[in-house]
This record gives sequence, structure tokens and C-alpha cells, in this order.
Amino acid sequence: MMNTMNILNINSFSNEKVKYVIKLKEKRFRDRERKFVIEGFRELSKAHLSGKIKFDTLYTSPECFLGVNETELIKNINTKTIELPRKIFEKISYRDRPDGLLAVAETPDFGFDYEGDKKGSVFLIIEGVEKPGNLGTILRTADGAGVSAVFVTDARIDLFNPNVIRASTGTVFTLPTYIAEIEKLIEYFKRYKVQVIALSPEGKKSYLEPNYKTRTALLFGNEQYGLSPHAKEHADTLVSIPMQGESDSLNLAMSCGILVYEVLRQKMQGK
Repeated sequence: MMNTMNILNINSFSNEKVKYVIKLKEKRFRDRERKFVIEGFRELSKAHLSGKIKFDTLYTSPECFLGVNETELIKNINTKTIELPRKIFEKISYRDRPDGLLAVAETPDFGFDYEGDKKGSVFLIIEGVEKPGNLGTILRTADGAGVSAVFVTDARIDLFNPNVIRASTGTVFTLPTYIAEIEKLIEYFKRYKVQVIALSPEGKKSYLEPNYKTRTALLFGNEQYGLSPHAKEHADTLVSIPMQGESDSLNLAMSCGILVYEVLRQKMQGK
């Protein structure tokens, strides 16, 4: 049970604890402090469920609550809690319509150690992603399609950017997600007989052609520049998505969704 004596009420915008949360909007400050922000009922629920996150402080504003389960979640998280009036909570929130729950947590180590065979049948490798919304949407889609794990390599963004967490609806915590190096990762998958299929406009095969029943790692490149030369050279197969109009490519998150659901379709139909 939560210790109700551990709740602090703050009513000033100039309070140092309020200023601290606002500073965590800056990546440089997050990196220095090794702390990050998780906001929202769904996101906090998944972070708590994962068991991977060590919470530092929970900020609440009952005036903003949207449901009836917030109090139970606060009890379950069971960390020092600061209660704020709506006007101050809106100041620290990253959202236009906050739901009254935000936590500061210690940044976990999501590094991949390359030791032992990572169990699973389908993996995603996302190389050089720049847009947090794309990465979050990819994680959410991967979770829905039953992807075994997601590997983020050479990212231009922070994996714990608040917009990644929000767009993923918290699946960044529950879906096995790792930070890795592309060279080591491709070598790792080849060692364990996982085919690496990369999406590229240069691919001569349609994404519909490969047999995805065997263990597969799907590799996607940067939104603007695509795959690195190393990724294109060392992938087992390059595939492309046929384009019928004037555009030469699709949004990264949409491309990921198309391929992972083709993998799921094949598995469900027993191709």
C-alpha cells in the first residue's frame, strides 16, 4: 500500500521540483541526470507492468484524471508522490490534454549484449531513425503484430524521448527493445541463422516474395537517407514496396507496418 504520508502538495510554479521536471524536456539534461519522464495512464501502467523501470517521483493532479483507476495505479507504483493543481501540472505536461499522471524515472540500460540466441521468430532493426513519432508508432505496430524484439541502431533520437513513449503507448517498456550497433547486430543474426531482409528502393524483389516462415530480421533505414552502405551490403535480401503514384517511398512507420503484417499473414496462413 502507498504511504499516504509520502504525498507532498506543491502550489508554486517556482518550486525547484517543478523546474526540474520542465528541464527534463531537454535531451542534454536527461542524459546528464540519467532520468526521463513517463506521462499518461497507459504509459505508466505498462512501465510498471514491465518491471524494468525504477520510479523516482510521481506527479499527480486529480483535477485532470480521466478515469477511475488512477488511484489504484498510484498505489501500485508506490513511490514518493507530489500532488499539483491543474495549472501547474499543465506546465510540466508534454500534452495538450494531460490526464494528471507523470513520473520521473531512472533511465534504464536497454543495451544489447549479443550473447546467446535471442529467442523469437521475427525481429525489427530500425537504423538511424530521426522522428520520435515514427519510432513510437513502429514499436506499437510491432507489438500488435507479435514481433519478438526491436533493435534500434544509430538513432538520431533518444529512445526515452517523451514522444517515443507516447506514440508507442508505453510498448517501449513491454516489448523487448534494445539499443545496438548495426555491424555487430547483422553479424549476430547471421551467426544464429536469422535471415536479414532489408527494405530499400533499390530492392529488386517485392516485399511479398520472401518466405517469412523462417526466422527473419526486417531491416529499415533512416527516413531521409535510407539504409547505410553496410546494411545494404550485408543484408541477405533487399526488397521494395511497389509504388504506383508519383511518390517514390512511404513513411517509415507505414513501411514497417506493411512488412510486419505480411510476416504475420504468412505465419497465420502457414505459407
